[in-house]
Amino acid sequence: MNPSNEELKISMPQYFVLQMMVFGAISFHVYPWLVLQSTTQSYWIPILVWMLLGLLGAWLFSRVLALHQGKDAYTITKRVLGWPGVILFIVPLLWFMWSAMVIIVRAHSEIISMTILHSTPQWFLDGMIFIGVFLAFGGIGSIIRASVLFLLVSFPLSVGLVLLGFGDLDFNLGKPWLYTNGDFLTSPKFYTTSFIWAGYLYFAACGRYAKQPKKLWRPYTVAALCFLPLLAAAVYQPALTFSPEMSRILTLPYISKMDSVSYYWLVIENLTAVFIVSSILYLFLLLALILNCIVTAIRAVFPSWNEKLLYVLAGVTAYAAIRLIPSWEWIEKAVEWDTVLRLYLMYGFPMAVLVKSFISNKMRARQ
Repeated sequence: MNPSNEELKISMPQYFVLQMMVFGAISFHVYPWLVLQSTTQSYWIPILVWMLLGLLGAWLFSRVLALHQGKDAYTITKRVLGWPGVILFIVPLLWFMWSAMVIIVRAHSEIISMTILHSTPQWFLDGMIFIGVFLAFGGIGSIIRASVLFLLVSFPLSVGLVLLGFGDLDFNLGKPWLYTNGDFLTSPKFYTTSFIWAGYLYFAACGRYAKQPKKLWRPYTVAALCFLPLLAAAVYQPALTFSPEMSRILTLPYISKMDSVSYYWLVIENLTAVFIVSSILYLFLLLALILNCIVTAIRAVFPSWNEKLLYVLAGVTAYAAIRLIPSWEWIEKAVEWDTVLRLYLMYGFPMAVLVKSFISNKMRARQ
């Protein structure tokens, strides 16, 4: 039996763990390639710019959750904006989360198929979505308990892989280190990299369990700072190994880098397999969190609908959509196609709710 909303409270360290799992699941695949494509100069500058913009979005979203403590973002949106809010924000947010789940699962299954399980049927690998459905059945409390355990395994593996990648780098290939003319601002790939920093949107459902929702931007900030060195390494290590020009034409620059790492004293020969294991642990928890967000959003509008049935339906429809994705190139394009909607939800959604709430409070104060 799941605890009620009043009984369950999520601490800031637990929100930090959830955000770490989000970063881990989406950081090492398409992201390095997008950053390498977005500029020919200092890569750390566009990375840092988006991190700061992500912190701004997380702060705005925390303010939304603080409007009605103990309520999720969907219920708050419906209260503040009514049915227009449902149509303009909740429905697009539902689509964003469902499509993100589809793309993330297919990206991971494609990587597994390309790297270690070449002969395993794709339909079987795509079935990872149902592990997320199973984890989501237990509710947010079970997701948090599992995420703590998984993070204790996956994050040290991620750090260890990054450290092993420093062995054969040519730092001259990273020049210029401190210069940019802002060329990334004109690249669509730069704006596409926003998907890494949109993780706070997945607090839309579980944010209602925060004791101080106004401070939810803090665990996001700490998680972003913890993952920033790993993100930078995922971009720079391929560039400093193969050269920036070569890295731009690689489908998976960071995984190619993992394939190139070799030490005579290293017991494990296939570091790519270790990377896949850590990625899958991140993935399972992210899927459960996204499914929890999707079901919570639907029940905010239709509270009488059966929760368990909604989990199953979300999983089945996602699996059907995953099977329709034709290629890795389509995945790259889909991430780019989502950019406008993602930016709209990252900034337009919280700003609209906050502005409408401010105007309503002013009007009530005058009466």
